[in-house]
Amino acid sequence: MIDAPTRAELPLIPWRDLAPYLSVVVIEATADDPALTFGAVVRELRKLPPANSKRRTKLVAADEAAASEHRQLEGLGTLIAAGVDQLAGYINEVGAVPSWLSERTELLNTTYELGLVVRRGNLIAVKPDGPSAERLQRWIDASPRLAQRISPLILECTFLMGRARGLWLQSATGRNARHPDAKTSVGIDLKETLNVFADSGYSLGSARCELPADLELDQLRGTIGATIRSSQLWLKPMSTIGDFLATVGEIFDLIKKVAAEEDSLIEAFPELARDVTDLSEVHGAYDVAAIDVDHLPAADVAGEETYDAASILESAALIVMPDSRSARFKLKIGLDGVEGGVVSVTPKPKPHGFLLDIGQSGSFSRDAIAQPVLDALRSTDLLTVFYESGHVYSRGRITKKNTAIFPFKNWQFRSFAGFDVETEKPFDHRSTEKIHKSIGDPTDTSLFGWVLENFSDGWLICDDGAGESADFLQINAKGTLRFIHVKGAESSSSGRGISAKSYEVVAGQAAKNLVFMEKERLAEHLRSTDAPYKASWVDRVKVGDRREFIEMLLARSEEDAREVVIVQPHVLEKKHKALRALEPGTKPPQDLLRLQRLETLLNSTRSSVVNSNAELWVISSSDK
Repeated sequence: MIDAPTRAELPLIPWRDLAPYLSVVVIEATADDPALTFGAVVRELRKLPPANSKRRTKLVAADEAAASEHRQLEGLGTLIAAGVDQLAGYINEVGAVPSWLSERTELLNTTYELGLVVRRGNLIAVKPDGPSAERLQRWIDASPRLAQRISPLILECTFLMGRARGLWLQSATGRNARHPDAKTSVGIDLKETLNVFADSGYSLGSARCELPADLELDQLRGTIGATIRSSQLWLKPMSTIGDFLATVGEIFDLIKKVAAEEDSLIEAFPELARDVTDLSEVHGAYDVAAIDVDHLPAADVAGEETYDAASILESAALIVMPDSRSARFKLKIGLDGVEGGVVSVTPKPKPHGFLLDIGQSGSFSRDAIAQPVLDALRSTDLLTVFYESGHVYSRGRITKKNTAIFPFKNWQFRSFAGFDVETEKPFDHRSTEKIHKSIGDPTDTSLFGWVLENFSDGWLICDDGAGESADFLQINAKGTLRFIHVKGAESSSSGRGISAKSYEVVAGQAAKNLVFMEKERLAEHLRSTDAPYKASWVDRVKVGDRREFIEMLLARSEEDAREVVIVQPHVLEKKHKALRALEPGTKPPQDLLRLQRLETLLNSTRSSVVNSNAELWVISSSDK
């Protein structure tokens, strides 16, 4: 390393003029004296990389202050007033050869990069300059007695509980052509798009989420990003260094508050694969792959050293020699089809994750080929490892597909008093015409009559019959289009149990008729199947035909909501609540197993409905 000038020889940081972007790595000091950790971080970041033909770095300004000094910083005041214990900053002048020039040139693009370190108590926020970001992550891994990252669960529950505006997910299952290695998405609230079937094989890499308004914070507002594996947070440019420090202080406050409740935290993304902390079940490595750094999220660390290593690994041969008994294994390595030797790979625990300990196994047969590959593997964390046990190592974490059985979240329990829950259509009528004409008669106690009673606002039509799109279609006053599918309960007994079978047919009908979500297709279907007897209502008043409904259908905007509603009152609310209240770990009764099968069916159906840009609701009985 090049010796940096001492602080006395350098200009001080122009604190008054700083307007830094808030992107920080938050770590916890593990030393007895957190000031020791702070000093070690500052020394590590101020090390200058050796000059090379592509890049030259020079330290041009630095400053460091402690609250105990009571020093006035220009444009900031004292650190006591700013609410921090220690603050350090440095500015590097970086000259880099333009990408369009060869290395044999004196022409350099010159930039200035700012680094900041802030400590309050045992929490430290580090804003590294670009080139030192990777080095900081390696230093954290190598210095457990000085520092560790914030727990991923704490970060997730502190900053990612609001609406998700962006997600970067990485695969937690074996590689195949039907399953992407990673997925990136943006939207209004991506938590609503997560699918317990399609996404349980992915782990959370990075996310951008809205901060809840009820936090009542002064600076920390809007949408915050987090890369939990590197303990990194990013927000927006700050107007002043005072705003930067105030925002960091609010970050510290939130982390402290949530960490005090760690034992009771619930994940922000329960559908996703979760981290594994015990290696005893991890075994049978069968494949490895080098991560394509161009596909990493923009906020993730990918500096020059990583790109150089990735270039080597892209042309490297990496062949697993499996050890089916444990998580460790050996790897044949080579370049351009020529084998160079064997290395050993052993996952070793670190705070909140694992490190791959990669070393030479015996003598290399071709040192000039094997050594560059080994150096690339050691200097970066680009290796993904796939295990027969279903686990995946990637970027310091070992994850496994989430196999939990998720409750169906869109139950609505409603009263069916006065109606026969076993009777789907008006009693003793078999012809379609008589069914339509009898809906809502004074003697009609069928579930069709219940639908008319409960979905009467706006425009409602019955489409029951051959080739139906649904039993009923409704457009309410808000423009919501509902496809209502009805099925009678297997029993009206107040002690009836759970039955998945009673929902299978109606769930299948709901799924297959999603083809009618396209309004022009639905309108054509309604025109072609109309008949004088087909029942239609406007605000519960019966009308002669469907024309007004079709007009309203075609007038709807694509922004108007669409819902699929299943009316099947077999499941009783009291039974559902009792089963959901069972303590984890108790032997599940048969009714709970039936409920799990039923809710798996409903979650699968909801997945298809959501992919059609609609929502699924299931209405069952609240009666005693």
